Amino acid sequence: MKKINHILVAVALLFGVSTAAQAQSVEDNYPYNFITLQGGAQGTFTNYDFTKLLTPQAAVSFGRYFNSKIGARLHVQGWQAKGARPYTTLDNEYKFNALTGDLDLLLNMTNILAPNRSSDFFDWVLLGGFGVNFTGDYDEFRNANGQYYKELRTERNRTHNLRLGTQFNVNLSKAVALGLEVDVNNKSDEFNLKRNFNPDWQVAALLGLTIKFGKKKAAPAPAPVVYEEPAPAPAPAPKPVVKPEPKPEPKPVVKPEPLEETFFYNIRLSDPDPDAKLNRIVAWCKKYPQKGITIKGYADKGTGTPALNVGYAKARAEKVAKALQEKGISADRMSVSSYGDTVQPFPENDLNRCVIVVGE
Repeated sequence: MKKINHILVAVALLFGVSTAAQAQSVEDNYPYNFITLQGGAQGTFTNYDFTKLLTPQAAVSFGRYFNSKIGARLHVQGWQAKGARPYTTLDNEYKFNALTGDLDLLLNMTNILAPNRSSDFFDWVLLGGFGVNFTGDYDEFRNANGQYYKELRTERNRTHNLRLGTQFNVNLSKAVALGLEVDVNNKSDEFNLKRNFNPDWQVAALLGLTIKFGKKKAAPAPAPVVYEEPAPAPAPAPKPVVKPEPKPEPKPVVKPEPLEETFFYNIRLSDPDPDAKLNRIVAWCKKYPQKGITIKGYADKGTGTPALNVGYAKARAEKVAKALQEKGISADRMSVSSYGDTVQPFPENDLNRCVIVVGE
């Protein structure tokens, strides 16, 4: 056993194994996904001529290496298979269709035996798995075996498959590899329609092309640390003399001139009178463009009813506002309200038929 281990280590060393002192580890190239396309041949071991049972094979697999040592794949292989009825003098080989699907575990023995090698040009992989065989199209068997076919109790087209194998891969680049795979498969005897209840063994040899993708991006190399002598500290510059800036003179606060104009009306009248009062209001608004005015309408209690007086007071205030707008004062600067006869600004009854304009 020790001799076998020494041989395995020597094989790994032959293909680029290095010590931990090397600059880069193959672990940097994992994990990744892969697709493999293969072609080759397989044969079945029976007491019949092995060379007459060789058939072409094609395969495709999808898998992933989780790290530099362990991976898994789904492998589908098939095309044709052959069988023969033994113990006869006739050449009674028969072909049928066969397809095998396997789930395989992959062990990269090169990386297991030499985890710190600096080159991954070559990989030696052991694999094992299990799956299902699918078969069909038994016309040649029926034609070649006649009565023997009629004696079959069942014709199963799904049987088990157990697999052990090995791969030898040459990595042409980080994304492409060429490989040779040799597998030994254990299949149920009913795989090729025999009835002796002994499992069949098949061997397959396949050449393949592997495409790798999904590799992690390599981290950028750290910038080299260059030591430089520190530059001498410069002499401190003299502090500039800061002269205090003169404070600006405060702007005089201009208080607006007071504005209050009262328009008096006869009974039921609402037109503003006189026009001179409107002009004084307009002049004040132009002098103080940031200020607004309030326009309040009133009615006297001595005449009319409260309901009528509300309408009179409102109409008078709105007429004043409209007259000021016609003279160029924006409505946004006016606040218009009506008090009817609820508020009496003057003690004399007739004077309360009025509109009072106040500058704010």
